[in-house]
Amino acid sequence: MSEFDTIFALSSGSVPAGVAVIRISGPEVRFALETLGIGELKPRLASLKSIRKQNNQLIDRGLVLFFPDPHSFTGEDCAELHVHGGRAVVDSIFDELRALDGFRFAEAGEFTKRAYDNGKMDLTEAEGLADLLSSETEMQRKLAVEQADGGLRRLYEHWNAQILRSRALIEAELDFSDEEDIPGSVSDQIWSDISSLIDEMNDHLVKSKIGEISRSGFSIVIAGAPNAGKSSLMNAIAGREVAIVSDEQGTTRDVLEVRLDLDGFLSMS
Repeated sequence: MSEFDTIFALSSGSVPAGVAVIRISGPEVRFALETLGIGELKPRLASLKSIRKQNNQLIDRGLVLFFPDPHSFTGEDCAELHVHGGRAVVDSIFDELRALDGFRFAEAGEFTKRAYDNGKMDLTEAEGLADLLSSETEMQRKLAVEQADGGLRRLYEHWNAQILRSRALIEAELDFSDEEDIPGSVSDQIWSDISSLIDEMNDHLVKSKIGEISRSGFSIVIAGAPNAGKSSLMNAIAGREVAIVSDEQGTTRDVLEVRLDLDGFLSMS
């Protein structure tokens, strides 16, 4: 395995499905398109193409897009094949790609790793993308989109710029304290700025705990005496029959869990 391999994988949901999206990324993407009988493509323009085996047998017809480096998700040459989502169609394309030298299946998260390695995103954006893919509620989606869009990166860069500026002013005052054009009030200004920055960071840490709750969800336990109505309450909250309701005591003996979206927040009861 090498970071210089050309990788491919199914980037859409599992097959069978109406449409399957196969992503290819690496130095030999153009060769792959040529081998599949697709040929040259205009960058970032969807084209309806026939996809063929090396013996020229037709596999499928679908939309194909080509993104030349560095203007792609991974920062490498990248292509997407939007084909019919039949298992045989996808497997046939995979067989053709796998037979090419230097081609292999992508490891889990490898497209995102290459995007990070090539400077297309930082760690905060990669984490935001992972949260977006696993989001279940509206609140989780909002937080993930903000982070994936670089919200945290911009905040941290702003803090970094403030600290560097304060450091430069302190060094200037120490190095040129006997110069008349260096005001003596520089230190006072710096400490005021740093104090405000500390308050801003502390406020961010408090809000991050709220964000963690939104990301991980609430755990709510329904407990009580036998026949107190716990199962009925759970069914009413869930809006469906999760637990058996009976006049007999001890009907529900196992621990039941249901994941709910309560006004945008994930709850596990």
